[in-house]
Amino acid sequence: MQEIFSLVLSFVLIIIFLWFTYSIANIIVTFFRCRKQDHSLQLCLNTGGLIFYVILTIIYLIAVMGGIIAVIYGIITSRSSFFHNGLNAAALLTVVYAYFLSTIVLVGRKNLMVGRMLIDYRKLKKVNFTYNNKVTFVYAQKDYSFPTRFVDKTKLRKMISR
Repeated sequence: MQEIFSLVLSFVLIIIFLWFTYSIANIIVTFFRCRKQDHSLQLCLNTGGLIFYVILTIIYLIAVMGGIIAVIYGIITSRSSFFHNGLNAAALLTVVYAYFLSTIVLVGRKNLMVGRMLIDYRKLKKVNFTYNNKVTFVYAQKDYSFPTRFVDKTKLRKMISR
């Protein structure tokens, strides 16, 4: 019974890891495609945010590589603890990195990019900068919000107010 539960849990973790890895790759490809279309897009991160994302990227790469190595080692030596711990580390860090990558903000002359969504400044309505590190706005008759903990708020306000 425990082996079946372990097998099902491992399968679910593999699916989670693959899905969020696909999501990360999709966001990165979208960043590069949009930067080809609008060369003025720049990261809108404050100094703390830039340091945070650099450290998070390094930790993510090391943890995923270490997790994959632990999974391979666990399969080769038939040690399930290495297999499960490597899979847990890789899946957890992939979920965390995908979440934080989806909240990156890029600003340009005409466009704002939040995660994978490219937004034209002229079509933004009811932009609200709240005190709890969040920006809410209406775009195409839908309400959106994103956290501004690591965003350079003065640069963002300057670009939106144009």
